[in-house]
Amino acid sequence: MLARLCLAAFCLAGAPGPARADAAEAARAPSAKKGFGLPERKGFGAGHLAALQVGWYYNWGNQTALKTPAVFVPMIFSAKREAPAEMHEFVLGFNEPDHPKQADMTVDAAVAAWPTVTAKARRTVAPAVAGNPLTGAWLPAFLKAQPKVDAIAVHWYKGVDAQKFIADLTAIHEAYGKPLWVTEYCPQTSAASEQQPDRFTAAQVADFVAETSGWMERTAWVERYAWHHPRAGTCRLFDDEGRLTATGRAYAQDRR
Repeated sequence: MLARLCLAAFCLAGAPGPARADAAEAARAPSAKKGFGLPERKGFGAGHLAALQVGWYYNWGNQTALKTPAVFVPMIFSAKREAPAEMHEFVLGFNEPDHPKQADMTVDAAVAAWPTVTAKARRTVAPAVAGNPLTGAWLPAFLKAQPKVDAIAVHWYKGVDAQKFIADLTAIHEAYGKPLWVTEYCPQTSAASEQQPDRFTAAQVADFVAETSGWMERTAWVERYAWHHPRAGTCRLFDDEGRLTATGRAYAQDRR
């Protein structure tokens, strides 16, 4: 009997308790899929990436000043920007070339400038359009020219219906037969968030984050995703003091 009691005591002492489980979870590397469009020029930095537990980030530019374990993915914002100085595994193509306040490029101009994107990239991600990537004219016309594109970029701002999000991404993948990079997604654009900051409750946004990020982690053809952080409203990840909001805490959770 004494031997059995001693054995039981030893097993309990050696069992991983809550503190050890928490430490193991904290030590786990962040998901390579989950990222963040980091407003680096506005003061966001490595601490924000660590708080969100992301594996990669971009800043709409071709270089970064940060020292962080998260992988930096450069972007060639428009034809006016240069290629990165060094070779990268991935490079993001032009940002919303169909939008007059973003890259604002014709299809012909984008095709002509595409070698700038591929110059320092082992794999290239197509330009992320502001309009519909399926029914809009820009992306189909660009891809018809057969530039080197290894993945399709998606921007999505259509509310908190997770099933709509999943259906839209599935349709894009099926149409083009390539992996997806969801480089901006959020229920509202930054402008809409400022106009209607409380259109969606924090609980609605958190549920949307949980369902969509969990689905993307489980879906092989979604290679990367990144939440878009508006400056106001329930969709933003950080408050004015730099603390995680309810949405930020939801996004920081590991959904693998």
